[in-house]
Amino acid sequence: MGYRSLTMLVSRYPRFMIWCWLIIIGMSVTWAMRLPSVVEDHGLKLMHGDAHQVELMLQEQFNIPVDPVVVVFEKKEETQRAEFRAWIQVHLEKVWQVPGVHSIISPLEPRGVLMMREDIAYALLDLNTPTHQMKDVIQQLRVVLTEDNLGTVQLTGKPVVQQDVNRLSFRDLEHAEVVGVPLALMILWFAFRGWNVALIAVMMGISSVVIAMGATALMGHQVELSNFIINVIPMVGMALSIDFALIILSRYREELSKVRDVSSTVSTVYAEVLQRTMQTAGRAVLFSAACVFLGLLGLLWIQLPMFMSVSLGAITVLIVAVLLNITLLPAILSLYARHIFKHINISSSHLSNQGSSMWRRWSGIVMKRPIRMVILGTAALLLCVLPVSKLDMAVPDATSLPIQTESRQASEKVQSVFGQREVSSVDLVIGGTDQLLSKKHWNTALYKLQELRQDPDVVDIDSPWKQINPIMVNSVSALAELGYVSDHAIRMKVTVKGEPGSDQIASWIERMYRHDAVSSVKQSLPIHYGGEAVDQYEIMKEIMDKLPKVIVFVVVSNYLVMLVAFRSLIIPIKAIVMNILSLVASFGILVMIFNQGHWGMEPSPVAIMIPVFIAGLVFGISMDYGVFMLTRIQEAYRRTGDSDLAVQEGLSSTGRLITSAAAILLAVTIPFAFGDVAGVKQLGIGITAAVLIDVTIIRLLLVPALMKLMGRWNWWLPGQTNKL
Repeated sequence: MGYRSLTMLVSRYPRFMIWCWLIIIGMSVTWAMRLPSVVEDHGLKLMHGDAHQVELMLQEQFNIPVDPVVVVFEKKEETQRAEFRAWIQVHLEKVWQVPGVHSIISPLEPRGVLMMREDIAYALLDLNTPTHQMKDVIQQLRVVLTEDNLGTVQLTGKPVVQQDVNRLSFRDLEHAEVVGVPLALMILWFAFRGWNVALIAVMMGISSVVIAMGATALMGHQVELSNFIINVIPMVGMALSIDFALIILSRYREELSKVRDVSSTVSTVYAEVLQRTMQTAGRAVLFSAACVFLGLLGLLWIQLPMFMSVSLGAITVLIVAVLLNITLLPAILSLYARHIFKHINISSSHLSNQGSSMWRRWSGIVMKRPIRMVILGTAALLLCVLPVSKLDMAVPDATSLPIQTESRQASEKVQSVFGQREVSSVDLVIGGTDQLLSKKHWNTALYKLQELRQDPDVVDIDSPWKQINPIMVNSVSALAELGYVSDHAIRMKVTVKGEPGSDQIASWIERMYRHDAVSSVKQSLPIHYGGEAVDQYEIMKEIMDKLPKVIVFVVVSNYLVMLVAFRSLIIPIKAIVMNILSLVASFGILVMIFNQGHWGMEPSPVAIMIPVFIAGLVFGISMDYGVFMLTRIQEAYRRTGDSDLAVQEGLSSTGRLITSAAAILLAVTIPFAFGDVAGVKQLGIGITAAVLIDVTIIRLLLVPALMKLMGRWNWWLPGQTNKL
């Protein structure tokens, strides 16, 4: 169905269309409210990776919980050690009474002997609780684990950290809505000089977010959802939907202002104006949405729940935004256009279609000095690009929370007391299949132990041989109680030089895999590696291995879309190169702010997913602005055949529109830059930087200057003349 047919259908049944959408929005509200309880952790886990398999084996065969809740006990100075131990026992007995607690590893039992020091100890709780009920269980634990005159109790561990991240992320979203929505409304009022149009555009944005969050909450019952979507969906939905509404409403007003023939009835005039608007602005919206869609679709190459769920959530809100703006918005215009644009008199309208005089003067300056503008823009980009070589990324942990958060304080306390600096702990599991424990298992484990003892990177090995003699039959049950053997596997814990996420530990893990692949000992029994270091290694490897495919897919697919849209070989290349430059420059700003600690920030690594998200989201959104501008330039070139005049007219007529669209995106994203969760803050600052660079250096300097220099070659296509 073409634009004309769709618009005619909407115009014929506008009230039916509006009521359909109102019903959908009303039904979505309930589900949207449930989204925070449906999402899980950050989703940075390779489900088919070795580390995840080891986690499952440790839980099923060794009764070691996966992602346990960590209860940290700290005695007060005057408390005696015997009193401290009795106090811990009393609290753990209370914990057993909490529904959802499946098992406890206590520092008072033999296998937890290393979990206690003089003044501090910790216990591990395994919760067999669904994600949506985790919040209630943690709250009950906080009630029974109270501080008194003998000591203090704190909770941490991945479930607690993720609950804190979810809570703060939702609070960040509420703050962003309180600030961003009114700002977007003010920008729209300034752009259209009226509240009617501004309210309609904001209504499109809010409706898109509500419907998409409701649909995503329903998907959460079938797929694992990252908690990151709580912020990504509103950020993307508000920005794109309002921008789409802005381009359609702006074009409608422009087409309405051109009307001179008043021989037809007023209703006929409005219908014709709507048809022309959807054939021009509607086309631009669909092409720009296609670019955004392909940018988000590329993230699905990375087989991590975070990227898959965020991609699906963002694609959902994109599709909803497009559908709303090509159906609901035309239906509203069909019924209420004369009230919305009542300040425009059809019989005497005289708004200029060349844009404001300010943008026309600026386009003239750029067109007169294209070489100077290219040099100036390139120099500004290089200043931002240079720090990218020092980009330091890491998998987010408890340090992504504010310093005053209890779960972060407890995590850092455990790490400082029980952890070791500049080393990593790796779990080795020999066997783990259906084959029962046999002499072959012991021979393989002993061979691996001897190999590790000769490894200069290995600091310590905690194995069955370190405790008691496993050859003795009566020792096997004792080893099982200590967590070293099961019916099907043997477990060892190896301490290796290099912190998780470092190149040193990554090299060691790769060396182990290579050696095991050619070792004759492993031919019949698998050796699995797990732990935080292996988990981070697999995450980094998955992202880095798939990133080239993502980049190639997004670049090639966007090129083909723009080739169809603009019938030019050169323009898509320039647009893609400009977008890549703005993205790399935004990464450089992230390095300066977070890695190097400028502007009052504490130096910290950038979360591994943030550059990928910024690339996927901003690449498409930047193409959104590019399509708007290039569409107007193309229209002017088709009309005049003069490339210089077309560029000048296109820039002057879209300068205010693009600036307003970018300002709306900034209004939506900047509040996230002041969030409590580090990843949300980095995403907000990264998108803000990329948009500012794109809308200033790229759109207003480099793009028009380069188009001026290339002239008619901008529109070159083999097999046709330069004139379109």
